[in-house]
Amino acid sequence: MGFLSDKTFFGYDFDSTMLRIAAMNMVLHGIDHPNVDYLDALSKRCELENRFDIILANPPFKGSIDKSDIHESLSRNVQTTKTELLFLVLMIRLLVNGGRCSVIVPDGVLFGSSNAHVAVRKKIIEESQLEGVISMPSGVFKPYAGVSTAVLVFTKGGETDKVWFYDMTADGFSLDDKQPYQRK
Repeated sequence: MGFLSDKTFFGYDFDSTMLRIAAMNMVLHGIDHPNVDYLDALSKRCELENRFDIILANPPFKGSIDKSDIHESLSRNVQTTKTELLFLVLMIRLLVNGGRCSVIVPDGVLFGSSNAHVAVRKKIIEESQLEGVISMPSGVFKPYAGVSTAVLVFTKGGETDKVWFYDMTADGFSLDDKQPYQRK
């Protein structure tokens, strides 16, 4: 076993079907012993911290968790049960200093006005270098989700000085429920 197959790709979920799909996908791509584990990363059971150099993620857009099961390091940073916000705080916790993250979030994370939304944005700006925001049109993830989304790119540590914004527009393909995309 080499570095790529043993120490590069990790995944966590508490849905056994998703774990099987992830493991199968990794095996089909040559990773014979996938590092995918049954774990609710937002729960008190998750003790991972300062572990990863790179995180690429698409956490759930909607959802909530039982308040009593949220890991203390997450709940002390932001008072919410919204998983889309808690996952951002988790990703900062999981990255080593200088580690990079690219994560897909619903637009509500960028524009929500609740105290929790403001606290998470402040945490990203103050504890990381937010490098880019790529705004995607609604429908990009249809039929799974129809909400407008964005990709946040940040590095843990450093200072946010300038942020690159990109507004992705339709590329000539339809963004409706008819998949695969068809030219308009």
